[in-house]
Amino acid sequence: MAKRLSPPAVIADAIGKAVSARRPRTRYATGFGARPLMTLRRLLPDPAYDTLISRSVGLPR
Repeated sequence: MAKRLSPPAVIADAIGKAVSARRPRTRYATGFGARPLMTLRRLLPDPAYDTLISRSVGLPR
């Protein structure tokens, strides 16, 4: 599990870019697995994506 965690500095850098951007984006793909999750979000219907995320964090669905 530790390999999948991103260092806090990576997330802090993304927040810093978002705060200082002249035109901030809606989403910033930051950290381990962010890009694949954003791709899945576009490909899957809402209920399927919600189920996937709920199960990955250990919530019942």
